[in-house]
Amino acid sequence: WKPKSSGGTLPVFRLRDLPAQPERGVQGDVHWMHFAASMQLRLQLRGDIWDGIAEEDFEVKVSEEELCVRCTAKDVGSALDAMNGKLKKEVNPKRCWFSIEKDLYDPTRKQRTLVVELAKKAPGKPWSSDQIFQETLFNRKSFAWTANQTLVQAEAEKWVTLKPGRRSDVEDPFTVSRGWLCTELEQGQTDELVQFRVVLDQKKLDEALEKVPYYHVFGADCSEQYFKLFIRGDESSPVLLGKLGGKVCPDQTLMELTTFTREVEGHRIAGTMETLPCLDVSLVKAPDSLGVWEDDILYAEEHTLNQPQGTLEEYEEEQLRLEREPSPDKEDWTPDDWADEQKEKADAAFKEGSYRDAIVYYTRALRHTPMNEKLLSNRSAAYLKITQYQLAFDDADKAQKIQPGWSKIYFRKGQALRGLKRFDDAIAAFREGKAIDPGNAEWEREEKRTKDAQAALEERRRAKVAEGKR
Repeated sequence: WKPKSSGGTLPVFRLRDLPAQPERGVQGDVHWMHFAASMQLRLQLRGDIWDGIAEEDFEVKVSEEELCVRCTAKDVGSALDAMNGKLKKEVNPKRCWFSIEKDLYDPTRKQRTLVVELAKKAPGKPWSSDQIFQETLFNRKSFAWTANQTLVQAEAEKWVTLKPGRRSDVEDPFTVSRGWLCTELEQGQTDELVQFRVVLDQKKLDEALEKVPYYHVFGADCSEQYFKLFIRGDESSPVLLGKLGGKVCPDQTLMELTTFTREVEGHRIAGTMETLPCLDVSLVKAPDSLGVWEDDILYAEEHTLNQPQGTLEEYEEEQLRLEREPSPDKEDWTPDDWADEQKEKADAAFKEGSYRDAIVYYTRALRHTPMNEKLLSNRSAAYLKITQYQLAFDDADKAQKIQPGWSKIYFRKGQALRGLKRFDDAIAAFREGKAIDPGNAEWEREEKRTKDAQAALEERRRAKVAEGKR
C-alpha cells in the first residue's frame, strides 16, 4: 500500500494544558477552548481571500485587556472582526502567541486556521463567562487602530506585538522522567471514547509540582490516527506513542490530573483501600469510527517507547516510509548508506542546538548500524546536553566495549558519570582516557571539575545535616 501523495501527514492538535470550565464555546466566528492557564481562539481561514497569505502577513497585538488582529498583505474586509475586541478578563501579553495551522478536519489539507493563545494573567483561575470579548455598542470603535491602520502613539506602550509561531517545547524545563513518575497504564474504550489512565507516583508528582504548576506537567499531540502523550520537558521519551485503531476528533482530546481509589491487591487486611494520583486521557472517536475497535486501541512496536522519539509528525512520516517501497535510487543502499543519511540530519540538528532532534536522528541511524561507536558517542553527547546522564553513560559504555582504544569515549563516559554523581568512577574514566591520549590537557581539567563538583556536593550535605541538628 502507498499513501496518496497529496495526503502527507495528518494535521496535529497540540495540547499543553489541562481543561477548565466552561471547556469550549463559540463567539461570532471564533471557536474558543478554555484551559487552566490560557484561552485558545481559533478562526477558520476559509475562502479565496486567504490564498497566498502566510503567518508573516498577520499582525497580532495584545494588551492586558484587548486583542487586535489584522492582515498586512491585503484588505480582508470584516473577515478578522471576530478576532478583535476588548477582553472580559486580563491576559499576560508576553506569554501569548499565534500561528497558522492546518485545518484538522479538511480532507484536502489545504484549509487553514488562525490560532491565537491568550495566556491568563491569573493562571489556574477559570474564566466563568461563556464569552471572551466584551460586547458593547461602541466596542469596535475602541481599538487602538487609526484609519491608517497604525497604533495611536499614546496607546502603543501597552501593546505587545506577537511573533508568529507557537511557543517551542524546548522552552519547557525538565521536571521528572517517565520511568520515575508513571507506574502503571490502563486503557479501555466505549462506543464513543478511547480512554487511557496513567497511574502516577505521588512522591515524584509532588517533586514535579515543586518545579512547575499542575497544568504544565503533561502534554499530548493528536491527529486523526496517531497519538503521543509525554511529560513536558521530556517529550523525546513519550509515555504513549503509536497509531490508533480507528479515527478520533483531535481537538476534543482531554487530559485530567485527578485521583482514584482502589483496593490494595495482596494486602493482609482484606478491603484495604488506597488513593493514587493519575492522569486520565480521553479521545473522542470520529463519526465513522464509532463502536468498539477490534484492533489494538493504540498500536506501537515494543521498542518505540524505549528509544528517543521526535514529533508526532516525524513518527507518522517514519511509519509511512516503512509502508512504502524503497525509492528506486535507494534500492541498492547498504545499512551504512541509510545510517549516513540520518547522521547528516543528526549532526545538523546538534550544531543548531536541537539536541532532542539530534537524538532522534542518531537513533534512526543506529537502527541500521547498531554497533557504530561514533554514532553512540554522538548520541551520548546529545544526551549530556539535555542532562539525561544515565542514557549518556549507557551509550558511552557500549561504545567503549566496541572501540576501547578511542579516547573520546572516555570524555563522554566521565562526564555522564559526573552527572550521575558517581565521582570516583568519573575520575577513573578520565584517567583511562588520559592513558590513551596523554598529551591532551583536557583530562586534568575534567578531573578537577569532577573533584570540585564532589566537594561542593559534600559541603551541601554537611550543611543540611548541621541544619537538621539545630
